[in-house]
Amino acid sequence: MNIFVNDEPKEVAEGTSLLSLSNELIRSNSKGWAFALNDSIIPKVNLGNTLLSEGDRVLLIQATQGG
Repeated sequence: MNIFVNDEPKEVAEGTSLLSLSNELIRSNSKGWAFALNDSIIPKVNLGNTLLSEGDRVLLIQATQGG
């Protein structure tokens, strides 16, 4: 099925969770990352039980330090 990650098209398998997708894309600990699905923030405790659907829009945002 097709979804969008940060406005880029991506194909994922049916039944893919947001946690699986984040593990694939981040490839490290998700500390410092925020996740939104179709303009709604998803708490990290819900990533594993949030399943993706055709056409979903996922936004991954990494916190950065600055000064």
